[in-house]
Amino acid sequence: MRSLFRTIVRLALVLAMLAVTPVSASAQAEIDSAFSDTLIRELGYPEVTVDVSPEGITAPAELPAGLHLITLMAPEGLVGYVNIMQPPTGLREEEATRLALDAAANDLVQLDWLYLGGTNTPNPGESASFVIDLQPGEFQWAASTYSEGGADEIMHLSPLTVTAAGATPMTDTALSPPVPGVVLEMTDDLEYIVTPDPVSAGPQLWEFTNTGMHSAHHVVMFRVPNGTTSEQIVTEFSAMMSGTPPAGQPLMAQVAWVGYAALQSGGQTTWAEFNLEPATYAVICFIIDPVTGRPHVLDGMATVFGVE
Repeated sequence: MRSLFRTIVRLALVLAMLAVTPVSASAQAEIDSAFSDTLIRELGYPEVTVDVSPEGITAPAELPAGLHLITLMAPEGLVGYVNIMQPPTGLREEEATRLALDAAANDLVQLDWLYLGGTNTPNPGESASFVIDLQPGEFQWAASTYSEGGADEIMHLSPLTVTAAGATPMTDTALSPPVPGVVLEMTDDLEYIVTPDPVSAGPQLWEFTNTGMHSAHHVVMFRVPNGTTSEQIVTEFSAMMSGTPPAGQPLMAQVAWVGYAALQSGGQTTWAEFNLEPATYAVICFIIDPVTGRPHVLDGMATVFGVE
């Protein structure tokens, strides 16, 4: 599996080759971003801009602990990715960069790494924002760029020291974490719990929290055909992995990628905003379990929810 755009593009191409009914490449690779920042910028948290390019990262080397609005900027023609990671001490920079790229591009996580969370720009040259409550410690900005088709990804690491001094402005509205309209929990039982369901249409602040302690997860959000079930998604992916073509037109060749929350270890929380139209949606985890070697979706980590 591959994360983000590569997940839907490459997966849909594979499914199309297996499908009985031909599907056009443009339909398979549809991206209809629901990223929004109407609400998130009204929260009053200090904004930190992360600029990433093939040449490197421009981001603060030090931040005070507390709530921050992180905005990722990608160069024209390229997609950007960022996560705040904590590699184990003593790891050489070259090896740490390779393993960070594995997590971002290939959904391969390391048991001894801490992944705080992040985002991806929805389209080349665009920006994306998320809120995070940083705790004191030594971390790395892990940011990359790649072309729209997912080729030639270049990963960079840049040190980030989070100091004990508070970052959050002393105002009544900014002392507390955001109040979400939607909460998405990721659990050690390899499931997502979306509350409420159905979700209200329009801009909503989403809280992404990994309530487990053993597995890191991400969230890849798709709009799916009405009537789709979680079981159908898991069954289709299982069939694909076994080399058995799904009957009729593949379900995943009919979806649209709409949103994303980057990899988070157990106990981590981020917030992001999405503006979803009334429809049926699914959240899927493609992370490959470092113990079993299986993508989490094959073990049931796919949840369908409605938006009304």
